[in-house]
Amino acid sequence: MPGGSGVEDLLALGPTILAYVLSFFFIAIYWVNHHLILHDVTNVNRKILWCNIGWLFVMSFIPFGTAWVGSYPDSWTPVTLYFADMFLACITFHLMYYLIACENCNNGRFRLTPRSIISILTYFLAMLLGGINPPAAYVVVAVVSAWWIFPENGKDETAGFCERCQVGK
Repeated sequence: MPGGSGVEDLLALGPTILAYVLSFFFIAIYWVNHHLILHDVTNVNRKILWCNIGWLFVMSFIPFGTAWVGSYPDSWTPVTLYFADMFLACITFHLMYYLIACENCNNGRFRLTPRSIISILTYFLAMLLGGINPPAAYVVVAVVSAWWIFPENGKDETAGFCERCQVGK
């Protein structure tokens, strides 16, 4: 909450508001991609269910990290935790994606693409280096996250990843 009733009090919350906006879009983009992936799934097993629960658990920490980094946007620990949560969300989501692909061998639409790899690396580097230059980390993560607003069509990015069932090959 603003410390007073003036516009300057609201503007002082700029970093907090920006953290909430970034987090909102992060969650929204994952939600849309989660829906699109699950739309084509024909088989689900316990591994997929538990991985999905793990992903939801990681996503449930976003409000905590957002509030902390919003209050201390240039402090090492809150920034690192904020981006660590984003990194873990990315890892658990891609693990779930992998498990879905292996369980649904006949569906070649599931693949770990260059965009996926870039996202994983970006969140990892933001987690490690975000405390050194937080504004740069926020911008890079925002750009990579915005890249996911437009879901992949799977036609031009073909890096397959499931050797057992040859998904994406």
